[in-house]
Amino acid sequence: EVDKPQAASAARLDKNSIIFALTAQGQVVYGGKEVGVGGVRPLVSRLCERDPLPVILQVDKNTPSGLTIRVIDEAKLGKAKNV
Repeated sequence: EVDKPQAASAARLDKNSIIFALTAQGQVVYGGKEVGVGGVRPLVSRLCERDPLPVILQVDKNTPSGLTIRVIDEAKLGKAKNV
């Protein structure tokens, strides 16, 4: 589980962006389900078919940096508006 503060605009972000959580255990989670690094690109591609959306990463402070970089790369390859 990612330890993060809650913002007042969080509900608006859910509808206008793609949010992934990266855990300290190396899990990549979208919508409460683990998708792994391999699931990022196809998911972003599918969700960005109509309109490019930004991708937001909620990263636990103990997440390996290499995992974060791999997820950023996969989101960009999936045609995310920005990451």
